[in-house]
Amino acid sequence: MLLARTAAAALCFVLAFAAPAARSAVPDFHGKDGGAAMQALNALAEEDPSRAKALLRPLEPFEKGPAAVQFAGGVLRFFEQRYGEAVELLEASGAGNLGGYLPLARAAREVTKDNARSEGEHFTVSYPRGKDEVLVPYLLEALEKQRAALLTGLGSVPSTKVTVEIVSDVKGLARLTTLSEDEIHTTGTVAVSKFGKLMMLSPKALLKGYDWLDTAAHEFTHNVITDRTHNRAPLWMQEGLAKWFEEAWRGKHEPVTPFSAALVRDAIARKDLVSFQEMHPSLAKLPSQERAALAYAEVSMAVEWLVKQKGPESLVQMTGLLGQGRSTEEAVSAAAGLPFKRFLDEWNRYMAQRPLPRGADRELKRLGGELAERFKDDPKQGTRFAEWSEIPDEDSRGFARLGEIFRARGRWSAAKVEYAKAYQKVGARIPILSGNYALAAVQCGDKAEAERVLKESLDWNPDYPALNIQMARLLLDRGEAAAARGFLLAANRQDPFDPEIHAGLAKVLSTLGDPVGAERETHFAKVLMGQEAPPP
Repeated sequence: MLLARTAAAALCFVLAFAAPAARSAVPDFHGKDGGAAMQALNALAEEDPSRAKALLRPLEPFEKGPAAVQFAGGVLRFFEQRYGEAVELLEASGAGNLGGYLPLARAAREVTKDNARSEGEHFTVSYPRGKDEVLVPYLLEALEKQRAALLTGLGSVPSTKVTVEIVSDVKGLARLTTLSEDEIHTTGTVAVSKFGKLMMLSPKALLKGYDWLDTAAHEFTHNVITDRTHNRAPLWMQEGLAKWFEEAWRGKHEPVTPFSAALVRDAIARKDLVSFQEMHPSLAKLPSQERAALAYAEVSMAVEWLVKQKGPESLVQMTGLLGQGRSTEEAVSAAAGLPFKRFLDEWNRYMAQRPLPRGADRELKRLGGELAERFKDDPKQGTRFAEWSEIPDEDSRGFARLGEIFRARGRWSAAKVEYAKAYQKVGARIPILSGNYALAAVQCGDKAEAERVLKESLDWNPDYPALNIQMARLLLDRGEAAAARGFLLAANRQDPFDPEIHAGLAKVLSTLGDPVGAERETHFAKVLMGQEAPPP
């Protein structure tokens, strides 16, 4: 989720914070050095630290320069994640909280002070020491794949290394960004691209984890779009493109889910789509998770329509024209081959007429329920949620609950019978029911039935971790290591802190002739089970 600001507003942005900031002075941006400092700040407003660095390099050491140079140098050091130096320079400039950078630099220094760092070819991951170690290799691999996909899909990527900062909880994410804790909880925001870096919550901050690798790919896409367009892409385009490309590292472009399609169809019926004005300045500031999900769905369909009509090269053309200084209207019109107003009309017509994907009819019926993002530290969430409530009729819920009672008593045959009754009525769409039924079948020695149920349910719920783990168990049990690996990696994309995933991957990699990978996964499993300490 991008928090964007246009380059044209850079000077206004810096000075706008000057008046209310207590004990703050506005540095003198006149003269040769002051002018260079302001140009550098404009470059940073465009999220272009490389250009800012080139402009400021002749003025080093910054601490010996005038206040304008100290201030601009401090902001640059903040963008370079050199937070201690940033704080010292911003304080020395006498500008105090001008631009809001000093409190952000102090917060970032505090939040990340004990972090470990891991360097990849084009990315650096800064993460809390401990269990978050298990995220690093997967994150680096996914981002390198995303970088390659975006080089093809958008035509260019930043040449500089990009830092990803993982934070443990919502409080930490709020301190690193310009969002409040309430805004994060309300919209379900888990990551932000801003200040030349990516900031994301550890999956352990949510009750069920989240699609953290796709999210990282989404945020890096923002970084690429910002770099390519010099931060000129409007918010709707930024989010639409990021959503379109977020699974590109996996070779997929499927931004419209059954749930998001249902949201759009429902909003059209109620004449309550999210407007461009409501989206500004960030989807993270919308009033609810449902409203944010609707906005994502709308802008995803704009990009989907453009690709379907003009091909993927239209995205290269559109973003390239923005980077050359063309207006949004000009860039979109050229890529779409239509006047901008006609493009908007076609987009709205497409949203209304787009066929609903399989499963969207069910999602339409249950709109108004709770969304998936539940934070562990949010007192308003978690206690009211019951997965069994997704079962649509009382008879089926009764069978499932009776199955649970028999399961708790170790009466697996009876549990299987009751789960089967519920499953026969509602089918494979409810993952917790499918998983429990499959588990009871395994306990009763009926692995064929378990596999049938799991396959059917994974067809509806491909990202549900427990189902993927159960399928991997069956495949490993009969020696199909390569097939099991795919299911374990799918589970890891949602719930990377389950030690069974990594123990299973260790077995898979050992079987497939990768002893180094197997050793790493064994280590991860032991760390997660508390049997081995992570590196100091």
